[in-house]
Amino acid sequence: MSCQSQSTRHRLRVEEDSEEVVLVVCEGTKSTDATLLANEVAKSVAGKGKRRALIHVVSPLGRPEYFEVVRNVIQGNIGISMSIRYSGSSPEDLIKLINRLSNPHVVVAGQCSDFVRALSNAGYRHVRVLGGGDA
Repeated sequence: MSCQSQSTRHRLRVEEDSEEVVLVVCEGTKSTDATLLANEVAKSVAGKGKRRALIHVVSPLGRPEYFEVVRNVIQGNIGISMSIRYSGSSPEDLIKLINRLSNPHVVVAGQCSDFVRALSNAGYRHVRVLGGGDA
């Protein structure tokens, strides 16, 4: 695990000049939320005039569940070069991640009230909460 944590601190050459987006995916994420996530990634990348996205996924769900949502993001943005990194499962992991990154766009989907509360308590406001959740 420490090897994975260490590797996420360094960018690969293919990830350079990427728009960084943090996706928080929780239980209760609907297929419409996944489509909205894909649209948010596209808007964030296009808004910065970039063609690459470095997506950090924070999710308390296991790999099969959160990856279903991420797959929709990939399919919805086939024209964008994407790198995807799993970056933790708790609100604490999310706060550490955004503190390490340079003002990333954070998109929250599902029932993620603990994550939204943690972001609010940290004073982070660059957050988009999608429908279908409890936040």
